[in-house]
Amino acid sequence: MSRLPPHERLAAIAAAAIEVFGRLGYRGTRTAEVAAKASMSTGSLFTYVESKEALFHLVFLYGLRLLPDSPELPLRTPEPGATVALFAQALDGAPMSRLHVALVGDEPADVAGELRGIVAEIYDTLERAWPLLSVVERCAPEMPELETVWFGEGRADIYTDLAEYLRRRAVSGQLRPMPDAYMAAHLVGEMAAWSAWHRRHGYDGKLFDDQTARRTTIEFVCAALIPETAPQDIN
Repeated sequence: MSRLPPHERLAAIAAAAIEVFGRLGYRGTRTAEVAAKASMSTGSLFTYVESKEALFHLVFLYGLRLLPDSPELPLRTPEPGATVALFAQALDGAPMSRLHVALVGDEPADVAGELRGIVAEIYDTLERAWPLLSVVERCAPEMPELETVWFGEGRADIYTDLAEYLRRRAVSGQLRPMPDAYMAAHLVGEMAAWSAWHRRHGYDGKLFDDQTARRTTIEFVCAALIPETAPQDIN
């Protein structure tokens, strides 16, 4: 690791920290274990990050693709609340999703294509962001501010919007009505989360390659929600 330039060293440390924080949580993580995971001594680790708080902040910089190319080392301890604020800003600044476009637009001529695009985007976002989200969901119960930003706002807003979308398209007759649209939205999200994210941590995940998992999830959701009379174009 000593031969790597500083930003690549930080990236390697961040990757190790993501695995440890995601598995043990914030309180359970020891900097010594992160250092060992990154194949370095604890003393060397602190030449790159000033503290455990700075290490945790590094995880978010790395996960959000905000790691500087020419960092000033060691990374300083962030101000209280700065890490959560960084994550909240990233959620607020995300580009308009297919789901938001569907909610502000008119009823589509091709609801199957619309739904497939929405589920695919949710899946792809989870597949791309799952290492950081593993840290968020593991550490949030220990950090009320982070818990509020993710479970109380970001994640909850996605489910609320998806439920409203399912409700509207059911009212228009384009999708099957569900007994509870909000629960249906959770089922869609959790199915995508298992296939794109959680299966990677379990034995059964080895049974499926990424492309098969993605396509099967998308088509399963569409088959469940699109009435048989609705036209479908399965790619």
